[in-house]
Amino acid sequence: MQRPLWQTIADDLEQKIRNRELSPGDKVATEQELVRAYLVNRHTVRRALGSLHSKGLVETTQGRGSFVRRQTVVMRISRRTRFSDTMRENGVSYRHKLSVLETQPADPLTARALGLKLGAPVVVVERIAYIDDGPIGIGRHHFSHERLPHFIDVYKKRLSITETLRDSGVLDYVRTHTTILARLPTIAEAELLDLPRHVPLIITRSVNNDMLGQPLEYGETRRAADRVELRIDSEDFECPRHDD
Repeated sequence: MQRPLWQTIADDLEQKIRNRELSPGDKVATEQELVRAYLVNRHTVRRALGSLHSKGLVETTQGRGSFVRRQTVVMRISRRTRFSDTMRENGVSYRHKLSVLETQPADPLTARALGLKLGAPVVVVERIAYIDDGPIGIGRHHFSHERLPHFIDVYKKRLSITETLRDSGVLDYVRTHTTILARLPTIAEAELLDLPRHVPLIITRSVNNDMLGQPLEYGETRRAADRVELRIDSEDFECPRHDD
C-alpha cells in the first residue's frame, strides 16, 4: 500500500533531523517551499508538519515558520542545587563560557541579599552555559569581596565556582530561597542565546548560605524558556502545614 504523501514529507524531514542535516534551532523549509518540492497542496504539508510537531521534533510559530526543536533539560531547584549534577542527571555534555570576572559595587538587590552596604565591593562571575554546544542560559553570581578577597585569582586556576569556594574554606553551602520570574529577552540576550525575541526567559534569583547560615552568594540566571523545565524538589524544603 502506497504511503500518504504527507507521511513521505514527514519521514523525509524527520530523517534530516535525526541525521543532523537539520540541527536544533534550524528553520525547516517553508510551507510554500515544501509545496513546490513535493508538488502537493498546503493541507498535505501542514499535516506533515503537524506530525513532526506531535513528536516534539519541530515548533511552529505563526508568521515565523517551523524550527527544529531544541533539547529540553530538567533543572532541579533544591537545597543543594548544582548545575553539574543536574546536567549529569540529564545525560548531556555541558560547558561554561566566562564573560565577566571582576569586582563591582553592589547594587540594591545584591546588597540586600548578601547583607552588605549599598556599593560595597562584590565579586561578579558571569558565564554562558552550553549543553551539547547550544546556549541555554546566562548565569550571574555575586560574592562579598571582603569575605572572599582572593576569589578571582583562585577562580582563574580552578574555573569552577564550587572548587573556588572549597579552596577558600567554604566546604558546603545550601540554597535558602529562589524567586522565579519571566520576561522577554533584550536584543543582547537574544543574540547571546540564539533566541527568538518572542520566546521568554525564565529568570531565577537565588541566595545560597554557608553552613553557619551566613549569606554566601546571590545569583541570577536567565534561561531560554524553550530549553528548560524547572523542577522544585519540595522534600528538600520546609512546607507550611495547613489544618483541615
